[in-house]
Amino acid sequence: MARQIQKQATHFQRKLQRSARTRVLTLVLCSVILFIVSQYAVTLASNERNAGLHLEQLADSLSAIDAQSRSFLQDLEDEGVTQGVIAERSAAAVERMKTEFWKYQEACGIESKILITDEDTNILYTSFGESLLSSYLVNYNNAICYKVRQTAQTEAYRAVYYERGNYSDTMYVQPFYQDGTLEGFVTVFLSGSAWNFHLSESNFDGIITDERDNAMYVSKPGLLGGSNKYRGVEHGVWRTENGSRYWVTSRPLPELQAVVYSLVYYPPNRGIWIGFLLLIAMGAVWFAMADWINTSMAAHNAESIGALVRQIRIVQHDPAHRVELHTEDEFEEVAQQINKMLEIITELNSRNTELIQLNARIEMQQLMAQMNPHFLYNTLEIIRSFLSFDPDTSEQLIVSLTEILRYSVDASRQEVRLAEDMEYINKYLNIQRCRFGERFHCEIEMDPACGSCLVPKLLIQPLIENSIKYGFRKKMEICIRIEGHIERGILCIRVSDDGLGMDEAEAQTLQKRLLTFDNSARSIGLRNLSRRLYLKYGDRSGLQIRNTPGVGFAVDVRIEQAAQPGTGTKEGSHV
Repeated sequence: MARQIQKQATHFQRKLQRSARTRVLTLVLCSVILFIVSQYAVTLASNERNAGLHLEQLADSLSAIDAQSRSFLQDLEDEGVTQGVIAERSAAAVERMKTEFWKYQEACGIESKILITDEDTNILYTSFGESLLSSYLVNYNNAICYKVRQTAQTEAYRAVYYERGNYSDTMYVQPFYQDGTLEGFVTVFLSGSAWNFHLSESNFDGIITDERDNAMYVSKPGLLGGSNKYRGVEHGVWRTENGSRYWVTSRPLPELQAVVYSLVYYPPNRGIWIGFLLLIAMGAVWFAMADWINTSMAAHNAESIGALVRQIRIVQHDPAHRVELHTEDEFEEVAQQINKMLEIITELNSRNTELIQLNARIEMQQLMAQMNPHFLYNTLEIIRSFLSFDPDTSEQLIVSLTEILRYSVDASRQEVRLAEDMEYINKYLNIQRCRFGERFHCEIEMDPACGSCLVPKLLIQPLIENSIKYGFRKKMEICIRIEGHIERGILCIRVSDDGLGMDEAEAQTLQKRLLTFDNSARSIGLRNLSRRLYLKYGDRSGLQIRNTPGVGFAVDVRIEQAAQPGTGTKEGSHV
């Protein structure tokens, strides 16, 4: 025997070592995977956040510049400055225009130039120097003015001058009409280099294109290579021609005929591989340390398990024996829990024995308790009285009584779903309603989730019968209320009536009897029902009465469920 126990302990020791090694390797592998995934997710989330913030900044800046430029041109016209320069050719108007243009540049923060022409695009005024006003620029402006003339544009028209590659100038052309006749044009040129500086205050790169992918703004020379078109992605990873990686987020701006791209530099993360190698090295150290610790712990645990096995084998031959183990480790706690389990098993066996005896004693008496002769006699009398003037009702009562009797005498099941028992209760209540007429009322408010709960068969009927029996002794009319809900895994049912209750001393005596465990008494009423609930469902199950003299009487039923059903919405019904 001792050799066999030692063999089992050695086997356990080896199994524990293998299990520990597997767990350490699994831990290292999971740590590596978690590290790589988390690093990738953190980097991706950071790039997405930074790109989104930068995108908002670019979009807001572009919208602000556009609004300021259009407002400036409109203000010139509204205040008569444009008319003074184009129509009247006034020197004072030119000076005023210079002042307003200077204010606009200060507010906008971008170096700008202005060009004013008549209806034939002859230059009336410009802030360009002779060396800066190239023929290409003049011709491009004339082309835009011609387009505005052909489309009958009345508001400022925005165009892009792509002469400077990455630093494209932006033009705002405002036509001037007088009495419905086109008199001239006012063009504002926003310098591409200055615009670039204004939009590049962020640490991240960006690109702004028109709806045909032509670049209006590029934060860094070389991003687009030798092309003036953006051919990257709208969202995700983009590689430039020189191999640089960026995380891209974009937003179209239809009102500005533009698309804004935010670019966050996204190089390969070498930190991930460095962390990977460090985790592998640390994992090797952990594995060596864990193997040494597990070897020493396994030897000690094997000795404790051997002692525990010897004690358990004694219990197998002597159920009254209790495990004695003094190893000062977790196995000593296991031994204590085993002893507690043995005590519970002993108590449950005692309960089951008592329950079997109780069920055997009341099996036949239950029919008398639930279906007494008075109920059968009264029901038959009701059926006889209805036969002469209401045969249909008589037939329904006969069917209900038959189903009630069949349900009551069926000894194959002692436990049913509450929904099934309530079907029987509804038939029982219909008979009582026919018996007492308008003197009897019943209200049912049951949580739908209660229907799936397991309860003893014929649970509620004796409670209703008790209310009818004693309630009509003091009142000519009685109302019974049945309520049910689930509270923390316990089915709670209350059967109450307004039958003026009972004497307080009598109620206290009845409550004490419900707590009495003497099964030698012949009572098969509330006490037997309470005792059966306790033995069948545990300490938290049973009956409790609630008596209010002169107001009413109630019985609370509590039945602990093995698993708490889901919750539902309460529904009310009236019988």
